[in-house]
Amino acid sequence: MTSRERISLVMAGKLPDRVPMHDGYWDEALDRWEAEGLPAEVRADRDRLWEYFDMEIRQISIDPSFLLEERILGEDERYVSKQTRDGAVLKYIKGKTSTPGLESFRVGSRADWEALKPRLESIEGRLPADLPERYASYRQTGRYVVATIHDPIEASWSKLGPTCLMEAMGNDPCLVEDVFKTITEMNLAVLEDLLGQGYEVDGGWIWGDIAYSRGTFFSPAMYVRFLQPCHKRLVGFFTQRGLPVVYHSDGDLRRVMDLLIETGIRCLQPLEAKAGMDLFEMKRLYGDRLVFMGNIDFEAIARGEREAEAEIALKVGQGKQGGGYIYHSDHSVPPKVSLARYKRVLELVRQHGKY
Repeated sequence: MTSRERISLVMAGKLPDRVPMHDGYWDEALDRWEAEGLPAEVRADRDRLWEYFDMEIRQISIDPSFLLEERILGEDERYVSKQTRDGAVLKYIKGKTSTPGLESFRVGSRADWEALKPRLESIEGRLPADLPERYASYRQTGRYVVATIHDPIEASWSKLGPTCLMEAMGNDPCLVEDVFKTITEMNLAVLEDLLGQGYEVDGGWIWGDIAYSRGTFFSPAMYVRFLQPCHKRLVGFFTQRGLPVVYHSDGDLRRVMDLLIETGIRCLQPLEAKAGMDLFEMKRLYGDRLVFMGNIDFEAIARGEREAEAEIALKVGQGKQGGGYIYHSDHSVPPKVSLARYKRVLELVRQHGKY
């Protein structure tokens, strides 16, 4: 059974031969694994990395930025400051994947937004330059292919800054509505172009971190006012074509679960265990409407072989019951897990994930 067949069955509420598998990784984990034998050419290319571990989803990503020049502005022994393609200046700790220091953002006023808004009205340069070659390999290897977009929250915080964005929801709602609408329409235009070029996708994947460990960043009412209409349009692009949608958000989503389901999403990822997202509670409450991807707690995996097997036996062995489950870490695989331990985890998933 191919990945495309396997995941399509899960999304349709049917049982495949085994639990499908996908994952993400912290850069420091990849650095460690390269020192432990992961080939450098594999570490450097996301698709080759997924192929190396036999992960089953491939993503055609749409660039949602202002398409400005990305460059290093300064660095010292510990830090490096970079300008992003949105014009934000972020400060990173060298050799460590962490939340960057937020130094400045390009949109600080309505005038700034109006000056930069035309950059989001063009679809040029938003698809991967090597898409024809990559797409051909996806189809040759039978992978499940998704078109990947950033929702208006995910695509706008790096333009306005998270503080300005959240304050504007209360102080300047018209600005937020215009930003969100513009980002939504850009995504829809690129998706139309992608399919118009003849690329066939199996589903959609929407990135949209709207929560943290204690709940959502804004109230359910704010979600309904600003974001849900955009989600319905983006999800609807896929569902109107019979294609399921994966929605990604870290954090505790419990108070907006029903609202997310209203948008039409089919799969929720990654169910962050550290934020109280419990796979079995989610399946009990929403298993008739959603597929779940994730919830594997790598804090437990890192503690030892016995703990790793117990985590996989529980989450995969029981989570697969009745279908509707795809393996994934509950965030990204951290550097405290060795390459050998991770490979063992994947063996355990295949063992416990058989139907």
